[in-house]
Amino acid sequence: MNIHRGIGVSDGIVFGKALTIYSAFLNYPRIQFQDEKRIAVEIERIQKAKTSTEQELTDIIVDPNDLLPEEIHSVFSGYKLFINDKRFIPVIEKTITNRKINAEWALIRVLADLEVQFSKIPDPYIRSRFDDIRQLGEHLMKNLLLKPSLNLSDLDEPVILVSHDISAADTFNLNKENILGIVTELGGDTSHVAILARAMNIPAVLGVPNITHQIVDEESLILDGNSGEIITQPDQEIIDVKLSKQERFRFYLSELEQLKNVKCQLKDGVDVNLAANLDFLEELNQIREWNIDSIGLIRTEFLFSYEDGFPDENEQLKMYQHISETINHKSITIRTWDIGGDKTSSFFPELAHEANPALGLRAIRICLKHKDFYRTQIRAILRASEKSKIRLMIPMVTRLDEVITSKKILDEEREKLNIKTDNVKLGCMIETPGSVFIIDELLDLVDFISIGSNDLIQYALAVDRMNENVAGFYTPFHPSILKMLEKIIASANRVNKDVSICGEIAADPIMQMFLIGTGKITFSMSPNHVLRTKRILNKVDSTTCKKIAFQFVSKHSLEESNIFVQRLREQYMDEIELRSSELI
Repeated sequence: MNIHRGIGVSDGIVFGKALTIYSAFLNYPRIQFQDEKRIAVEIERIQKAKTSTEQELTDIIVDPNDLLPEEIHSVFSGYKLFINDKRFIPVIEKTITNRKINAEWALIRVLADLEVQFSKIPDPYIRSRFDDIRQLGEHLMKNLLLKPSLNLSDLDEPVILVSHDISAADTFNLNKENILGIVTELGGDTSHVAILARAMNIPAVLGVPNITHQIVDEESLILDGNSGEIITQPDQEIIDVKLSKQERFRFYLSELEQLKNVKCQLKDGVDVNLAANLDFLEELNQIREWNIDSIGLIRTEFLFSYEDGFPDENEQLKMYQHISETINHKSITIRTWDIGGDKTSSFFPELAHEANPALGLRAIRICLKHKDFYRTQIRAILRASEKSKIRLMIPMVTRLDEVITSKKILDEEREKLNIKTDNVKLGCMIETPGSVFIIDELLDLVDFISIGSNDLIQYALAVDRMNENVAGFYTPFHPSILKMLEKIIASANRVNKDVSICGEIAADPIMQMFLIGTGKITFSMSPNHVLRTKRILNKVDSTTCKKIAFQFVSKHSLEESNIFVQRLREQYMDEIELRSSELI
């Protein structure tokens, strides 16, 4: 028996036989030639492979039965955009010409260069988009080698797929009845195979090093998507233990299913408002199906591909309308462009060489420097608001004039569009210490505020959360952070303005108890956490939350705070947390 560990990205435990799929990248010809005539031959080969790949993608996207899930449609549409991107096929052709190498080798070299470029991007979601480019590259390689993709819809018995990586096209062809689980060497929690596995309720563990070289076809194994474990050749005792846990997990999921149409309430009946964050369109169906009250944060910069520049007004309008229509016109909060920092863009040359991008020209700062670009988004939001409930939220605010100027632009564009109703609520994010200390003045200018906890903690504690050398200093339960959060909520509650919180801590049960005890607040989180949060909060009452909040703000040191957090986790989490020892 051997245990391999990866990242559990889709919950569930399964036992079955492996089907190992090997990458087309493992065996390909490497040829360097001197004959100039060979260049045209190789360029023609890559063009034919491109045409074949495009046709395969079109056949899937143009689904005559309209059965293609939105999650997968958006992935394939992204593939089609990138295969025509000037950074891809033209660069492969240039590599063939300059280096006099065959198309397969040129493809590998270009993918390697792109991987280096993407690896330098701090934002994990944007960085993980290279997975899509690599999968597209694998389709091209198969067409270059004239090797058809394995048809996963024709499997005649249940298997656990084990692969270097699995593309969206492969995922689309999955027969759910015969796919017990997915294991890959590549990918992580934000990769598309993870998103699609969750959407299809298939247990999955990704990022398992060299797993295709350690598992053979038809080898028996256990896949535990909760713990991220792959157990090969398990004995009967382990099988019984794991399958017993899976039964309890299924019961747990059935409990969560019953909460879809139930309000989030504390044990004593106090209502708690929950909203969803939207990072990518694949999450929309889940938000609708789980009947989540609203979208509390739309990160607009993640919704578009940018191959042909920034989306124009009509493109943005269609996107915002689509989001609103999909969730039945419930309230949505659109964060204006948060470009810069860890979201650099080649469209703004001044961003290319900033010594410290996190403290540089980003978010509202770049929007106000490039007002035409900002006005385009505001016009699209205003037009969408005529049929939708939309709130506009400004990120990275540190000065009152940033809000005043934004409000002026909003009013000017409303007048130009001849929109009579003032139905777009204006808010701002509180994610810098500077905004915390002018919170009362900001509340005089806006209709609502939202706490951007990831950046607020980073800036307040002077910690780069992506730097592993100081990651341990990034702690939300630091007394200064708790005091800031208390101040923000109290200020908003005092003037009866809505306040929400997004970021990782919005889904932390202990932090939720502290914040509820502090005042009235909405939690905006990944859709995956909403039902779990309902279940957890239903087991505590408002009096307990107030006591927890009082004890937290009485702590004077980080050590005291951390000891109290640990005590609370031991007291509550075994009973109410999803990943308790009983389930994993």
